[in-house]
Amino acid sequence: MLWDADGVLQHGHPAPGHGGAPVAGPTWPERLGAIGGPDFAEALFAAEKPALRGEEPFRTAVARLLVERGLSVSPDDVLALWDDVHVDPAAFELVDRVRAQGISCVLATNQQDYRVRLMRNDLGYDAHFDRTYYSSEVGAMKPDAEYFRRVLSDLRLPSGATLFIDDSAANVASAKACGIQAERHDPASGAPGLRSALARHGIEV
Repeated sequence: MLWDADGVLQHGHPAPGHGGAPVAGPTWPERLGAIGGPDFAEALFAAEKPALRGEEPFRTAVARLLVERGLSVSPDDVLALWDDVHVDPAAFELVDRVRAQGISCVLATNQQDYRVRLMRNDLGYDAHFDRTYYSSEVGAMKPDAEYFRRVLSDLRLPSGATLFIDDSAANVASAKACGIQAERHDPASGAPGLRSALARHGIEV
């Protein structure tokens, strides 16, 4: 099984509350807009892509963008937003239950180096998975089919023998095009939604 992280196992601020209802609060684009203006979020997410592919450190991309925009803001103030992530313990419990059935669970997520360190060292992701495929370490990012090809090649598994869960329609479509069974997850549905997706593929947890 291939599991995405953001929107599936973890959520940024504001994170869904109990029952999947969103908690009131400013979104990431709003918080980034407060730092650098209304189009800063879009510019930063575009600047992040090379780091998501492992081509440069994310801090380098952030610092360069701040200089380009003449913003007297520390890169640490921007990077701190990537620390503000909330792991869903109920979703992690489902991963553990699936693994307990002898089904290999693999993390398949787009993350730059800064977030990888957080997830690996502070959030304990690697302990819940048999293998982890962070895009910055793979050298390709979803929805590029090359990401899935590299993951499947490393796992030495036929595409049809894998199930992938992600909240992005583009990522799910790309996985399906590679022959992978794939389910799109609605973040608001939380762990019950994940449980239903698993059940559709004969995995009862």
